[in-house]
This record gives sequence, C-alpha cells and structure tokens, in this order.
Amino acid sequence: MGGSQSTRKVTVDNENSIQVSQEALDRIQAQLTSKQAEARAQIIQPYTPPAYENRRQHDYAAEEAYWAHRIESLKRAHEKINSGMHLEYQKTLKEANELFNVVQADKVGSKLSPCQEEKAKVLKCYDSNPNQTLVCSVLVNEFNDCVCKSRVAAVAASS
Repeated sequence: MGGSQSTRKVTVDNENSIQVSQEALDRIQAQLTSKQAEARAQIIQPYTPPAYENRRQHDYAAEEAYWAHRIESLKRAHEKINSGMHLEYQKTLKEANELFNVVQADKVGSKLSPCQEEKAKVLKCYDSNPNQTLVCSVLVNEFNDCVCKSRVAAVAASS
C-alpha cells in the first residue's frame, strides 16, 4: 500500500491563474524589506544579556565560592583526622616496642640461670672431694638458699 511510489500524474492548467493586484505586491515587498532591515539591525547591535542572566551568573559565582569553601573545610577535617590517626599509630607502635623490649629482656634474664657462682663452688667442691660429698653440704645449702630466693623474686616480679 504505502511501500511503492505512486505512478499517477497531476497536471495543472494555467487557465485559472490568480491575479495579484499591484497594491498587494507593494505590501508584500514592504514587509520583506522591513524584515530584512530588522535582521540587519539585530546583527549590528551588540548583544546585551537580560538582567536575569546576570543574576544567574552571580548565583553561579556564589555557588562556586560555596563549594570551594566546602572542599577546603573537608580537606582540613581530613588532615586533622589523618594526623590524629598518625599520632595514635606512633603511640601504639611505641607501646608495642616497649612491651617487646620487656619480653626480650625477660628472655635474656631467664636464659642465664640464677646462682651461677654458687653452682660453680658446689661443682668445684665435688671435683676436689669425690668420695666425701658431705664436706660440700654447706655449699649445697647456700646454693639451695640462692635458688629459693631467686624463685621468690621471680614470682614477686610477675605479679
């Protein structure tokens, strides 16, 4: 139906042509020349924006200033939070290192057995008197007292 072009032809006879008076032609010509003159005047005159556009531009400037201020305040707040977090991190790191050093010092202290001098005296006495162990009993009691004192000190330090 609408898919193919029509093959019909239309012919117009000029027998019934419209006659236009000279006055109508003059009026149409005057209107055309006045429209052309207005178009030229609009091209020549510089464009002046209406008052509401100036106000809109002022509103844009105010909005721009508001958002710039808002961004700066957010940056300052972020820097303040960041510096606080950094200080907390440094404080926690220092505490952890101190605790680690205390634990390391305890390990070093516990590596060395207490009463080394007394132990050495007892061993020397046993070496010099292999068949007379009771001769070293005084030194053994001193070593025993030293060990008991060091145990009491270790329990008191841990509590």
